[in-house]
Amino acid sequence: MKAILVILFVLIVSGCSTGKNKLTYPLRAGELRVSGTVSVLYDINEEGRTANIRILNSEPKNYFEKSIKQDISKWNFAKNEPRKDVRLDVEYRLD
Repeated sequence: MKAILVILFVLIVSGCSTGKNKLTYPLRAGELRVSGTVSVLYDINEEGRTANIRILNSEPKNYFEKSIKQDISKWNFAKNEPRKDVRLDVEYRLD
């Protein structure tokens, strides 16, 4: 439950989304009961799509990077409101 609240808070703080922007817990990390954090930067283009997604930091390595990039690449935001270097810090935690 706490993980959902953390992710929801991060989404609210990170920008005006259309409400469909979600993050999923990576299957492998869930199966192995691995928690961690990821810091990401991304841009929002004129069409409201994310672009230039880059991982700043991920601990532990190789558990969350691929999943978060795939999730963010599907996000949509308001059109005609481009932004650069939107930062997102996510804590993945299993309780």
